[in-house]
Amino acid sequence: MLHVILCDDDSEILDNYKSMLDRLAKKHKLELAIRCFSSAEAMLFALEDNWYTDIIYLDVQMYAINGIEAAKRLRAMGNHAQIIFLTNSREYVFESFDAAPLQYLIKGGFSDEKFEQVFLKAAQLSSQNSGELFECVRGSERLAIPIRQIAYFEVTKRIITVHYDDGEYEFYSSMDELENRLLKKGFVRSHRAFLVNVSHIRRLGQEELELTGGEQVPLGRTHVKQVKQELSRFLSSEGMIR
Repeated sequence: MLHVILCDDDSEILDNYKSMLDRLAKKHKLELAIRCFSSAEAMLFALEDNWYTDIIYLDVQMYAINGIEAAKRLRAMGNHAQIIFLTNSREYVFESFDAAPLQYLIKGGFSDEKFEQVFLKAAQLSSQNSGELFECVRGSERLAIPIRQIAYFEVTKRIITVHYDDGEYEFYSSMDELENRLLKKGFVRSHRAFLVNVSHIRRLGQEELELTGGEQVPLGRTHVKQVKQELSRFLSSEGMIR
């Protein structure tokens, strides 16, 4: 089941998007649990104790707390849902990057086909990340970590440190082995000693990456092109604005 949230202060828009999602779920034989909120405050309050969700459709221009600020708060809470911003204006598109959205859709400016395409992309990414576990082995100890919770791996000689939502854990491996295990699972090499979860990247600097948890990891010059390609692919296969 995919858990989906719709947040918009226009009740007609909420009803419209919910109907569209219901039709898509039936068409593609997907099971959805949809919750609707008319304000960012109500959504954030509801997610404080149980923030698990897969996809969030979020209006940008709302009273009190706008959508971008709400998305930043969700990321700070550790929420890694696929966020799709819905707005009447292109004005906030660059500011929205800090919340690592999947897409930025202009209301009235996209077709039903585009809405379906973006939804299926979000569903695919959620399915890839939500149930998969990464197993770390250290002697007789075994630790399974949800891939979506992992921010990055750091290697020192043969010691790997995995940084994730609940802290960090050390085990023995190599960077080459890690890359093979995480092939096509949303990770990219940012430095000879760092492997980063693309969905956790908040900002791309000249010599470092800032992650959604506030961490900064080095960005090697030989890895810049690949990081940019993977980040662009993650945000959208066809660009942020549609």
